[in-house]
Amino acid sequence: MEFTKVLEALKDQMGERHMMLSYQWDNQELVAKVYDIVSEHNINVWMDIHGGVTGNINEAMASGVEGSAVVCCFMTQKYEKSKNCSAELNYANDRGVVVVPCMAQNRTEDGNPFRASGWLGILTAGKLWLDFKSDEQLEKRIVQLLTECCARLCKSETPVGKMVSMESKMSKKKAPVQRKKKVRGAAAGQAEEGTVMVLPDVRSITVPLNQPLEPGDQIEVWGLYEYGEKFNFNLIGDDLSQILLHFDIRPTENVVVMNNKVNDQWQTEIRDNRVVRKFERGEYDENFNLIVKYDEDKLVFFINGDKMRKSFPIRVPLKEGRNVVLRDEDDLGRWKKLKVPAPRVTQESKGTSDVKLGEEMILEQSLAVGDCIEVWGKHQEGDNYSFNIMRGKGDYLFHFDVRPKEGIVCLDSIVKTQQWTGSLNLHLEDLFKKLAHADPSGNFHIKIEFAENEMILFVNEMLVEEYIPYAFDLDTATHVVCFVPPGSNENPWKKISLPKPRQILQSFGTYEFKSLSIGDVINFTGHFRKEEDRFDIKIIEDPTSVHLHISIRPLEGVVVLIMNIRDAPERVQEISAAIPDSLAECELFDLFVLVEEKNFRVEFFKDGENEKVLLEMKMNHKNEFANARYVSFHDVQSNVWTELNMPDGTTYIRDV
Repeated sequence: MEFTKVLEALKDQMGERHMMLSYQWDNQELVAKVYDIVSEHNINVWMDIHGGVTGNINEAMASGVEGSAVVCCFMTQKYEKSKNCSAELNYANDRGVVVVPCMAQNRTEDGNPFRASGWLGILTAGKLWLDFKSDEQLEKRIVQLLTECCARLCKSETPVGKMVSMESKMSKKKAPVQRKKKVRGAAAGQAEEGTVMVLPDVRSITVPLNQPLEPGDQIEVWGLYEYGEKFNFNLIGDDLSQILLHFDIRPTENVVVMNNKVNDQWQTEIRDNRVVRKFERGEYDENFNLIVKYDEDKLVFFINGDKMRKSFPIRVPLKEGRNVVLRDEDDLGRWKKLKVPAPRVTQESKGTSDVKLGEEMILEQSLAVGDCIEVWGKHQEGDNYSFNIMRGKGDYLFHFDVRPKEGIVCLDSIVKTQQWTGSLNLHLEDLFKKLAHADPSGNFHIKIEFAENEMILFVNEMLVEEYIPYAFDLDTATHVVCFVPPGSNENPWKKISLPKPRQILQSFGTYEFKSLSIGDVINFTGHFRKEEDRFDIKIIEDPTSVHLHISIRPLEGVVVLIMNIRDAPERVQEISAAIPDSLAECELFDLFVLVEEKNFRVEFFKDGENEKVLLEMKMNHKNEFANARYVSFHDVQSNVWTELNMPDGTTYIRDV
């Protein structure tokens, strides 16, 4: 997008709100320059020394946050230690204001690279930060800043002008947890085919694979070749003690070194000193492209399109690969972008589509409990119009017939009969009023949720109290169709959303979720395998940061909870509890992980009987759960897990 269009879009997103510059006073000179340049672009910007603070400083800062569409925080060690800065940014986060981190310090006082940690690390975790470590090329940096602000505002789930209040957020957190399984939905967070991930400027980054590698798969990475110490590409297992491929680029030695590590022991090196010059082609910002391709019994490499003379033999089965780790010893930001193989089973949400009268809208999978169908339209007086869930050509499994002349909605199920009076035959005046008169413009929204023994119906967000039992088997439905009588001049049906195809739960996998918040739930269903030594689940940030490791050990008769953040021994927690007989005897069990204010609460139930807790355990999460991004498990042999429900409603089902 041209920068002029970026500015127009940014102004449109901000409306009458402003961009707030949050900083610690030692960094005032740099931020003042940013203020001047942003103002020149006619962007409404707020800074304390430019009239932002008058009278009570706390009230002024609160007013600055409350009037902001986006807060740009200029991160330094002193910013991180400042109570005022902490209060300011936490308040912005609580109000749902978009936060754009700007890195304003290169190294700490003891010479180490500065990285946000503590409260600042939590609030900015997972966000791409912009480089403001110096005022060189400041115009270019501000173009990047405004472009990022525009992109973040466009993607924000909290629309500008409708900010969530502190009270409403806290009331959400304190709401009682519903332990019923989540509504099934499409996968979130998995990389789509062709998607390129922009990498943060950090010394080491870990990216989980979507599934085990297969012959023909390739991983592609882009970077900036600069003279300095080595930087490397690694394909690893669960952690760095098992490296399937170590591709080490060593500019000072003018060589590429390939190796692997088994049980923390390096194996035999393969060196190629005739390829380093291939990295030095291309544009300044991104001058090399490396492709690692799985070719039957070896890995082959392409650098800027040229195939390397030497390959690397597969010494450890690549199905054991879990993650890609990119490291840069000099912290020069030489890794720029990455693309891993897309999930082989991708059944993405169809979203909403236009309704075409009389056209069969095919259900791509059988309806199941937890599914939902939604339809939108605009009421019209006159002739009847209907929405129908069909089986084949003649069976109306569910007939939703709007009859304006009678002032009713008729619900029926007309199966294996030519008569237009079926087994339901409900005539509802109140339902017609909800549909036709709740919205002054006549717009309506119908939502059908498929529960265990009944259909739950909402019209214009209002629950229809009528009990609507199934007169058909859910899995027999084939398509949906909307009708009006012949000769009608207008189509009242506008949009429809069919159930999102369910994802397949593999026996091996790393499954991504967007974020964890207090009150979130992750739910697993599985077989209790008494003969197994152990079966495990991990909620992780990356292989070195395990926020919660649930290890179920039937032969030992215990469940163990482990927390190990960034491989720091002093931060390891471990607790255990005996497995009760009531759990050990379950054929199927439900496991819930609930995020509370201070703890992860882990609860076990017999599947389908979520009133009686069989085992409950708690572990202090130390407020670091916000960085967790993945659920990971390895279940090739035992086939324990049958279903995974994520916090966002995504469901993965084992394909049996």
